[in-house]
Amino acid sequence: MNENDPYPRDRTLVPCCIHLRTKTQYYAPDEMSAGPGYIKVTSTGNYWCNKTQECVGPDDDVSRPRTCQPGRECYERPEDI
Repeated sequence: MNENDPYPRDRTLVPCCIHLRTKTQYYAPDEMSAGPGYIKVTSTGNYWCNKTQECVGPDDDVSRPRTCQPGRECYERPEDI
C-alpha cells in the first residue's frame, strides 16, 4: 500500500452475487472498478443485499461474501448483467 493511498489493497476480490454490497465499493478505487459481483472479504465489513437493502437477502439468509454464492436461490452471476 502506498503511504498516500488510504485504501488497503491487501484483500483479494472474490466473486459473489451481483446484489451484495459493502460501503468500500463506493470509495475504494479497486473495488469501484471491479464492478458488481466482486467484493473484498473483511471481518469488520458491513454487507447488505441490494435487493432487500438489509443484511439478509430475499431468502432471509445472511448477506456475506461467503454465503452469496452459486446454489443460493437468489444468487445472480456477474455474467447475467
